[in-house]
Amino acid sequence: MLVRTHKLPPAFWALLIFLAFFGWQLSQGPSHEEGPVSMSPILNEAPTETERKTPRIALMTFVTEERSYHHLSLKNKDHYARRHGYDFIVDYESHTDRNVVFWKYNMVERLVKTGKYDWIWWLDFDTLVTNTNVKLTDVIEEELKNTTDAGAIDWLVTHDCNGLNSGSFAVRGHERSLKLVHDVFAIHDEAKKKDKQMSEQDATVQLLKDDEAMANTVHRVPQWKLNAFPQEIACFDDSRQVWEHGTFIIHFAGAWAHVKGEDPTGQLMKKYEREIMWGDWREFYDQ
Repeated sequence: MLVRTHKLPPAFWALLIFLAFFGWQLSQGPSHEEGPVSMSPILNEAPTETERKTPRIALMTFVTEERSYHHLSLKNKDHYARRHGYDFIVDYESHTDRNVVFWKYNMVERLVKTGKYDWIWWLDFDTLVTNTNVKLTDVIEEELKNTTDAGAIDWLVTHDCNGLNSGSFAVRGHERSLKLVHDVFAIHDEAKKKDKQMSEQDATVQLLKDDEAMANTVHRVPQWKLNAFPQEIACFDDSRQVWEHGTFIIHFAGAWAHVKGEDPTGQLMKKYEREIMWGDWREFYDQ
């Protein structure tokens, strides 16, 4: 009897050859030519020279109660920080046994210890950045050029007609900057034992008066550059330069003593909102 054989199709043989080759590849283990596969996380590329030279900045403030200008103040500072790539940090609670105004120094200490920033900028809540074109880094660089030893300066502060005004100041993000903070705390705590009340401004003034070495780490910036007052609050430093359109910052310190009305600060915030140079948000705001 004859047995009829069936010819297998070419596609079957091709599949058989592929499976045989694939099985042989698996039996060989990983290719030594390609090298071992790394399971380490992929790291970002090293920062460019420009990125390494760009100071890391944090803008910080706090507010612990409702204000009529809550949204404007936050929006303004957040907008400015976004425009220049700065971090914006806000605290809404104060956890200190000292007067609430000391919390700004607690915030300084916390941010310095992160090691993330080259400079930390404090702004009181009753302030507006009225010219968002100005870079804080440019102000810092320009002021440090006016000192004899720029590397020794850790604090940039301003004065008004009454002396030191701590509504706007910049701190170098270095551990040594914290000596001033700790010494100010110590002065306050010692005064408290004697039932004497001190603000953070008063304690800082006393420290800088008594400690010459500490005073040499502090540079005084012209008020109009970092903490300008409007014409309604005529309490200027020696330059006697009032805020004008195009000025970097406006601060409504002590508005209650200079402006009549139920909400002096809110009234001024609303008035000067029209003067803010915002810039084009489409150039930097996340879309």
